[in-house]
Amino acid sequence: MWILRKIIHPMGEIDAMEFLINKLAMTKTNDDFFDMMKRS
Repeated sequence: MWILRKIIHPMGEIDAMEFLINKLAMTKTNDDFFDMMKRS
């Protein structure tokens, strides 16, 4: 979870939400999502 917080911390609220929605749409499971965040 800290990986996600580290990535979105410098973003504004709108940018962070758009980022999350776009990334979540690219994955089928939560595990896939967090694996992708680890590689970012």
